[in-house]
Amino acid sequence: MNMALREGIVVGLFALLTFFAAATSAKQGPAKQERTSSPEAQTVQESTAHTTFVLQLISDGILCPMDDRGCEDKDIMWKNFNLLASDGHTLDLASIPFPSVGRSKKHFDISTRAADKIMRRSPESNSKGDQIGERVLGLCSEPKDVKSPTGALYKLFWTWGANYWEVRGEHLEDVLALEQRLREQGIDAVWRWH
Repeated sequence: MNMALREGIVVGLFALLTFFAAATSAKQGPAKQERTSSPEAQTVQESTAHTTFVLQLISDGILCPMDDRGCEDKDIMWKNFNLLASDGHTLDLASIPFPSVGRSKKHFDISTRAADKIMRRSPESNSKGDQIGERVLGLCSEPKDVKSPTGALYKLFWTWGANYWEVRGEHLEDVLALEQRLREQGIDAVWRWH
């Protein structure tokens, strides 16, 4: 890939993530997420507090298959960030900037229906307290073409206006740790994890 083109893409992604980080950090209020006081929840919170992440790979593409010229999403680009957790497990953070809130909500609803089990569901609110999206933590079966030791995949996905975000990982503790890091540091922190 041409170096100038690569630099242009990186600068563009950085600008996009900086914008989303400002929106993400503005929504981080104490009423956002209820905490449980059970010993199991405290153990998970304690184990996630020390997890760090390293950005391994950034990829992108068109949401539609290349051979489907009639696809309604042909102009929508996705971004995927492959991350390595300090415990050696990998996770993926995906971003899809849809052209409308309705289209983002449609994708969110498809993801919700695809989950085998919904473990948590909560509204996403901006700094004024207005609901601008939704967040779900779910357990999904692995696709048949993906082999994992657990056979399960945890997905945390949310909408923030017209933007759809998704974290995927085999281990719940890693997914929760990444969620915590993104809440604390903002989405643009991913660029500094190298």
